[in-house]
Amino acid sequence: MIRVGINARTFSVDEPGGAVQAGINVTKEIISDESVEVVLFGHESVSSLFPDTPVDSSIYHRDSQLYGLLWERTAIPYLVKKHELDVLYCPNGNGPFHRVSCPVVMSIMDVNAQKGMSSGVHQLYRKLAVPPAARAANHIITISNFSKREIENSLDLPSSKIRVVYPGLKSVYLDDVSAVKCDLPEEYILYVGALNPRKNVSGLIRAYQRLKNEIPHKLVLIGPGNQAIFKNLDVEESDDIIRPGYLSERELKFAYANADAFVFPSHYEGFGLPPLEAMACGTPVVASRATALPEVLGNAAELVDSTSTDSIAEGITRVLADSEYSELLVEKGRERAMLYTWEKAGRQTLAVLKAAQNK
Repeated sequence: MIRVGINARTFSVDEPGGAVQAGINVTKEIISDESVEVVLFGHESVSSLFPDTPVDSSIYHRDSQLYGLLWERTAIPYLVKKHELDVLYCPNGNGPFHRVSCPVVMSIMDVNAQKGMSSGVHQLYRKLAVPPAARAANHIITISNFSKREIENSLDLPSSKIRVVYPGLKSVYLDDVSAVKCDLPEEYILYVGALNPRKNVSGLIRAYQRLKNEIPHKLVLIGPGNQAIFKNLDVEESDDIIRPGYLSERELKFAYANADAFVFPSHYEGFGLPPLEAMACGTPVVASRATALPEVLGNAAELVDSTSTDSIAEGITRVLADSEYSELLVEKGRERAMLYTWEKAGRQTLAVLKAAQNK
């Protein structure tokens, strides 16, 4: 039996982004393993996500980002000793700055903040907090070989310290779960994700504007309101550009499954879950060949140059116009998506935790 403490401070945010959702899903898999005893550290509201797992919210009086950061720096070392942990797992780049009384494993998704892709305050915090925490950790887990190289170079860490564990897809996309119909155009191209400029939604819109007189499709943009930690991009809804707002997971599955193409021309991705979700739902994908996306998507997507409006438009046109090619992408995409499961990610993460314990 291994006793694991998990820093769940970020799990209580109002609109969890991809990194937080990844931490939550991996934590669920770790908890399900009978060889592990888990205690969560964070605000008491975390217990709503994990009702059968103890949550120690000592000194966590207020559920706010600022207070949580202060709590993290002062309370975590104390909690590690209190619970006599074998290993501490910090899923969202939020590890202690100094060595504590047990080994530490910390996840870092990417280094976009170090590269200036976040807002000023968040960028400053990440530049100050992540490097010392990464140096103090015994192991770093990241989500792609691309991110591993980025972390090595940006944080000056040895390759041997960094393990790659690919994220998984939620079961709603992989299993035979029925979709829930939502109000969408009859024919549309789909994007799912944040409106952070690094996602290159503006490039997608330019490509769509170039094509819209030649195709019957609307452009549907689905995603949460942009978080303050990210640089913002304002996109106005129009007759041709539809923003449905918040959708449930089963409604989102419907949106994926009924799109004629999913387009994801991002400039920078540590991994990129939305294209895989679209693939799992049987939708052909057009994605950029930048950063981690070729590694993750392989030959199951039409890859384009994210910096070229012409390239994005040509990729969309090829998928919409060539039904045989589109069907081939659908077949390859379904196979590709099945490679990424949270069960596998949890098992591999637990192997890293046990390796840290045994060192």
